[in-house]
Amino acid sequence: MALAGGALYSQNMRAACAFNGKTNIRTFHIAVGSGILDNNPNIFDLILRSGITDIWLTGFINGYWYYPDERIAYWRERFLKKGISAHIIHVPLGHPFNLSVPNGPGALGIEGEIPNITPKHWKKKTNVDGSVYSGVSIHPSVIEENMEAIKRAKALGFKKVFFDDDFRLGNYPGMIGGCFCLEHKQEFLNKYGYNDTSWNDLLDDIKHRNLTETLYSWVNSTCDQLSSAYKLMQSSAPDVQLGIMVMYFGAEKSGIRLSDYKGSPMRVGELMFDDNMFVPVKGKTDELFSSLFHRRYVAPELAFSETTAFPPEKLSAKNLAAKLNVSLLSDVRNTMFMSGMTPYPEEYWSILSAAMNKTARLHEKIAGQVSKGPFKHYWGEASRYVGNDNPFSLFLASGVPFEVTDTLNTDGWTFLAEYDAKAVSTGKLKAGRSNLIHSLANLKDEKEFLYLPETMEDIFQFKRKILPELENIPYVVEDLPVVCAWYPRINSVLLWNLSEESQNLTVKFKNQLYTIRAEGLNAELLQL
Repeated sequence: MALAGGALYSQNMRAACAFNGKTNIRTFHIAVGSGILDNNPNIFDLILRSGITDIWLTGFINGYWYYPDERIAYWRERFLKKGISAHIIHVPLGHPFNLSVPNGPGALGIEGEIPNITPKHWKKKTNVDGSVYSGVSIHPSVIEENMEAIKRAKALGFKKVFFDDDFRLGNYPGMIGGCFCLEHKQEFLNKYGYNDTSWNDLLDDIKHRNLTETLYSWVNSTCDQLSSAYKLMQSSAPDVQLGIMVMYFGAEKSGIRLSDYKGSPMRVGELMFDDNMFVPVKGKTDELFSSLFHRRYVAPELAFSETTAFPPEKLSAKNLAAKLNVSLLSDVRNTMFMSGMTPYPEEYWSILSAAMNKTARLHEKIAGQVSKGPFKHYWGEASRYVGNDNPFSLFLASGVPFEVTDTLNTDGWTFLAEYDAKAVSTGKLKAGRSNLIHSLANLKDEKEFLYLPETMEDIFQFKRKILPELENIPYVVEDLPVVCAWYPRINSVLLWNLSEESQNLTVKFKNQLYTIRAEGLNAELLQL
């Protein structure tokens, strides 16, 4: 294995990271089971040489401890002796699996070893359509057993536990979640003074994604359940730091009221786990959009990536390395590599180590900087409560600087997804004087908006149209898919080339031209 990049990386990391007290701006973590390490002894040395700073061992998954305590403790000590911090990952609620599927539950990467099903005595989740799911459901025994699992992790010496894959009550992105069993139904009706008619209205509202008062109450009630469970679990071992994985666009409709978890480590949501999903430009900008959205709720030092390939060989090493730039642009300080219960192919690590080294050096220069620009990244209440998690994201590839906002600004141009645009159209979201852009044909003629199809051709055409208004703003001259983050405080732009090919890029700023070459899928920092 050619891992010189990893060796150099270990010598070059500096600055501060509050999470683990090490002198790193960017830390690199990997999740792996002790059983995997037992069966693949070479992985231990591979991790030591790669530049990984933290290991997360598999703990309580889907209601079971699949690996013996003594093996977990053994590998924890081995890593600690080599200077690598060791923590533990739990899958507290179980990964969602539809129990009506004829072939039965699958596995989390190793067929038959860790089945994707929770214990029989855990009450299963009832979906809105009546289907029954294992996982993503909260009932008393689930919470109690997780509290015991945290205590057990503490007894093994762990001080940090991540609730992973995922800490949510929605089966998948874009779904309005919660458990619709009779018990949770009655609890909801009693809580808000609703009746069976209200329940039927709720089911219809969910079907049509109408953000009514009843649906708003349901989503908030679901969030209360998950937040309360988190607090109870934390109370079982107050000196153990808990973190949550929130999944791609995870928010209120999945039971995750993000503001409830400020101060907790958080894995920001990503989704593009294979080449088919990640290769399209919109795959990359959607991924970046989700990460930027979640960063509104978590400090950079506590933010973790979801740098996942699953199945691991389905995402190429170069694309897995390119994912590091999502965290770079979001100022997510901790990269979490994950590939289910199967390790990455060994040959990936020479590419990953070199990319980790470069990303860490770039991150030192831009850490703490806030991107500014005329294009506004917005994800509002309607998208969080009832949206389908399909953002208008391609503007991020325009080469025009952007900034993240939680309000509709009165300057620049704000790009709206479907359900936020509908909220403006119906008057539920006040537009003010914002220049609002959307891609909905049925709102094409409404005066509050500018209609713009979400294609790179249309976005580049719009970019050319507004060039006179970009006189004092740096932008990429070429019509190429490039993310441009502008950091005025350090007078620099960070450019992520989304093309597979190397590109010569020209940045224009105040009538000056600056050129830089960016390799395919690579990021470069340009001083203006």
